[in-house]
Amino acid sequence: MTERVQRKLVAVLAADIAGYSRLMGADEEGTLARLKTLRRVVIDPILGGHSGRLVKTTGDGLLVEFASVVDAVQCAIALQKTLSSHEGGRPELERFRLRVGINLGDVIIDEDDIHGDGVNVAARLEALAEPGGICISRSVRDHVRDRIGLPLDDLGEVQVKNIARPVRAFRIRLDGGVPAAAPGGAGRNRLHPALRLGLAGVVALPLLGGLVWLAVPQFADRPITAAGSALSQKRLSVLVLPFSNLSDDPQQGWFADGITEDLITDLSRISGAFVIARNTAFTFKDRAVDVREAARELGVRYVLEGSVRRVGEKVRLNVQLIDAQSAAHVWAERFDRDLKDIFALQTEVTGRIARTLNLELLEAETRRGSARAAGNLDAHDLALRAWVTLLNKPQTAATNREGEALARQAIALDPDSALAWTALTYVHTRAGSFGWTASREASLREAVAAGERAIALDPKSSDAIYMLGYALRTSGQHERSMQAMEQAIALNPNNPLPYHGLAYSRILLGRAEEALPLLEHAFRLSPREPLAAIWHWTAGYAQFLAGQDEAAIASARKAMAVNPEHPNSWWLHAAAAGQLGRIAEASAAVERYQTMPGAVRSAAALRERMRLGSDSEVYLRQLDRLVAGLRLAGMAE
Repeated sequence: MTERVQRKLVAVLAADIAGYSRLMGADEEGTLARLKTLRRVVIDPILGGHSGRLVKTTGDGLLVEFASVVDAVQCAIALQKTLSSHEGGRPELERFRLRVGINLGDVIIDEDDIHGDGVNVAARLEALAEPGGICISRSVRDHVRDRIGLPLDDLGEVQVKNIARPVRAFRIRLDGGVPAAAPGGAGRNRLHPALRLGLAGVVALPLLGGLVWLAVPQFADRPITAAGSALSQKRLSVLVLPFSNLSDDPQQGWFADGITEDLITDLSRISGAFVIARNTAFTFKDRAVDVREAARELGVRYVLEGSVRRVGEKVRLNVQLIDAQSAAHVWAERFDRDLKDIFALQTEVTGRIARTLNLELLEAETRRGSARAAGNLDAHDLALRAWVTLLNKPQTAATNREGEALARQAIALDPDSALAWTALTYVHTRAGSFGWTASREASLREAVAAGERAIALDPKSSDAIYMLGYALRTSGQHERSMQAMEQAIALNPNNPLPYHGLAYSRILLGRAEEALPLLEHAFRLSPREPLAAIWHWTAGYAQFLAGQDEAAIASARKAMAVNPEHPNSWWLHAAAAGQLGRIAEASAAVERYQTMPGAVRSAAALRERMRLGSDSEVYLRQLDRLVAGLRLAGMAE
């Protein structure tokens, strides 16, 4: 007679530590000792205090059962909050951060162990959780929604591995912010239908000098779908395959894993991106992968693969971005570095790759949109084309008009396209900055309004916040601008644009020398930056104001080499040459500048344009030096 299988209904909590393999690779003994201490002083007491039974541990993983669903969720919340405080004093890359999944389900009892879908679903939810986050199933949500005092984000139906039916997943908002609307609610889609962003509600963000009330979006489709069809593939969707370790020492595999994990994190910060989660990506580790098949299975358009070779104190990374539909290489790059501070190296390289990939993905998607008939372009296609036009084409009045037309078409189709409003912010700010408008003041008012609209639609977009900061700076609101730049960097430390913004803010405060290190960092993040002409000009302007006229001319020439139609580079060259007494050279530069759209005719008018509302006495004296140089170059007073 077959023995009857014993079952019971329990709440199952599954957890693991994000980035554990990287931490072990860097310091095996220290990491293991820290983990043991963490279990003894944090995890075990909290589990006991919430009546949890530790079923088993697997390296950095935990499986815990609870008789009460509420106990399970309150235990997870206590774990995350206590761990955050416990690890807060450590550098970001060295912190232990738990991912937690909780399910209420039927399990099979096997002595002290438990098995079955009830356990499997909890493990899959854990894989969906962000580091420091908690994901729960619908059955858990139904029991705890009014009992934990924290809002929930509905992630929608998620198809997870080895589970026959989709799982309805929810994310606990540990910061207490207002939750996003559930699918099927009244909220309009944001950015792009594939992301199904809905208005979550309103929060007060202490940004830009006061409380700005912002709508908080939910990313309902961020978990992977079962799909493989072209319709299911999100536009900026990427699978990062685990990097291959080609080093002589097989034990150096942790370094390749660390690069992979950091890239997944950094690419996830790209506005509108859909990046396959770490746990799913690592199922491809040490396997021969058919790129097309993997992309079809996971519903992505692009696959990123690479290798790491470490020899002594040198490391080489090779990276390739592949269009999975055609198997063609979109982009490839090699990085050779000295291996000194290993964590700093990972941060630099992954930041560079993420920034480059952001631009390459945008370009690739624009090419896809351009290949379709004009009548088939949707709002996101148009917004994407506007953004790429403004970022990647030379900064001229003509490209500004082109970007504006595309952004307005996108907004006409979808008034809630955050990317389109971000692009429009840039259009109006550039028009006001370079004089490509009948009314500078009106253009800057429109820029600020567009920027605030973009942030309301996507409050976590580093680009949107940076562009609003740029508009605020150009309109003379320097304190609010500085706050915006700092907020943009906090959201995405690998976005070079706000570093340039902070550099310019330092100039307006009369601290030109402080601008140059910030610009150097921006160039390190993006050595092939499409906006390089502006950055070189900004460096030259800082050098000129600091009395470094030869260096200023060299920077102005670099800017001209990138974009000969960038007007500021010509008047900068003229002023610096004038100060050096090279009058013929200075006069030729003034003449060239005054043929350009938006050029002013007098040194006093340019001084007022460049003042940007600054009241720094140092900067105002530096502007007097600018006027003197321009007068020597032959510009009217």
